[in-house]
Amino acid sequence: MTDSPDGTEIATIDGRPTAHEGEPTARESVRRVSTERYKVLHRIGKGGMGEVMAVRDTTVGREVALKRIRKADPSERVIDRFLREASIQGRLEHPAIVPLYDLARDQAGQPFFTMKKLTGTTLSKLLSTGGREVTQQRLLRAFVEVCLAVEFAHVRGIVHRDLKPDNIVLGDFGEVYVLDWGVAKVIGEDDVFADVASGSHDGDDSLATHAGMQLGTPGYMAPEQVRGDLDLDARADVYTLGCMLFEILTRTMLHPPGKPGLASALSGVDEKPSQRAPDRGIPPELDELVVEATHVDREQRLQTARELADGVQRYLDGDRDLATRQTLARSHLVTAQRVFAGGEGDRAVAMREAGAALALDPTLTAAAELVGRLMLEPPKTLPKEVVQAIDEDDQRTMMEHGKVAVYSYVMFFAFLPLVWWIAPQGSPWLLVISALVAVNLGICYWGSKFNPAGKEGIIGLTNAALLAVVARMYTPFLIAPGLAAMSAMAILFTPTRSRLLGVPAMIALAAAAVLGPFALEQLGVLSVTTEVSAQGMLLRPLAIAGDETSTLIVASIYVLALIGAAAFMANGMRSRERAVKHRLMLQAWQLRQLVARQ
Repeated sequence: MTDSPDGTEIATIDGRPTAHEGEPTARESVRRVSTERYKVLHRIGKGGMGEVMAVRDTTVGREVALKRIRKADPSERVIDRFLREASIQGRLEHPAIVPLYDLARDQAGQPFFTMKKLTGTTLSKLLSTGGREVTQQRLLRAFVEVCLAVEFAHVRGIVHRDLKPDNIVLGDFGEVYVLDWGVAKVIGEDDVFADVASGSHDGDDSLATHAGMQLGTPGYMAPEQVRGDLDLDARADVYTLGCMLFEILTRTMLHPPGKPGLASALSGVDEKPSQRAPDRGIPPELDELVVEATHVDREQRLQTARELADGVQRYLDGDRDLATRQTLARSHLVTAQRVFAGGEGDRAVAMREAGAALALDPTLTAAAELVGRLMLEPPKTLPKEVVQAIDEDDQRTMMEHGKVAVYSYVMFFAFLPLVWWIAPQGSPWLLVISALVAVNLGICYWGSKFNPAGKEGIIGLTNAALLAVVARMYTPFLIAPGLAAMSAMAILFTPTRSRLLGVPAMIALAAAAVLGPFALEQLGVLSVTTEVSAQGMLLRPLAIAGDETSTLIVASIYVLALIGAAAFMANGMRSRERAVKHRLMLQAWQLRQLVARQ
């Protein structure tokens, strides 16, 4: 408070009077000038009371913005308020407030003032585009400059009363401007808008910035503005700045526009930006700043725009609110521990909560230990998503093995001419074995092209039939055992859900295919191909004619092929096993790097 020359007190914010006794008023100081100095180029925009024109100042030789009253015969009150706006803007010499160049009257005696012509985009337009034209960091830096410009006005006793994204302009060269001081309140001077705020006015609805009697814009007005309190102070602007910060962070308004916004402001909405837009990754310190700036009770609100600016600047500088983050981290950890202890079914939730705790506070040892356990210790029961992924991988593996089997049976076909070479003429077994090889080739081809899950037992049966024929053609102890061992290994390395292809069943099936013909020989059902005497075991293969040269050549080729096939199969299995082992080891190492070490 300061004293005027007549002894009355003049209320200010920084202790300096906003009006000085004996100084001429704006109305008395405005001189009449010739409008020949300013050449109108085009209209920039218009409002309820005035319009802004782009003009050329012929004296200085530059383009400026000229604001004038729209009405041809404005009332005295409209003129006073127009001149008051020019006076307020002229007092505020700040880089973020448009400088006033001239205040004068035109040939008709109507006042006008000129100011810097701006080039840029309003904050509302930038927010409506979803932020594609400017980064979030740039918007927050601009917001800090707006807060400081408003604080500059506050310490000089001026409350804006109509801050909103439409009144903030981001220039093309990094400038930031706060516009439209037309309804500002000056501490220590009579409020010429008191009649509007109280509900009585002179019939000129253009003086209000919205449909109603309160001064301001619904959706951005502080509760005390909505109520029309006469003791409005700088904290009303702080509330509006908090609404703007909410919108910058979420791309949505804190309160709805229009009349619903008035009721929303009075009700005291205490919604954090992170709750409105959980997918935008809003930092907790900015969350808290918005809550503190938009408290319905101005006594519990942030008291100055500088406090709000300093909080955002600390975030931009990287000086995060560690206490807030640590508190949130502990909250996430408690939730993770409780959920994890509740059962394996909630393991995914526990992992997300523990990960959030560790992200907020990397030094939280308990969170690091829980993350390590969750990542490195397998659950007792596999999650549904993992089971589904395993099934899909098994299907792909089965189809890949089907392709390998196709190549194997093609090689078998290539070997058939040798079988025909050493076989007796007219042997029916050659036609049978050729037919079975063709059937197995077709089944494997089908499995390589379509999902064979649930039907893979068919190949086990047809393969057993082929082995039984080979055992009968070449005795159960000559060729069939080697082929049975190779085929059993290949089938057992293929993922399956069929019980017919399990280890016990596969052993029984292969043994029955190889030894079945021998058992039938012993029972007298089939002719004997195997005899044992003091001289040794005598084998009489039905598919060998007895020519020594051809038989030994084919036998040698068979031995080499069997050894080569076994070697290639073993090498393939070893390579796959090592690749899986390396991948798992690397993944485990990478996961361990995420966990803090003692």
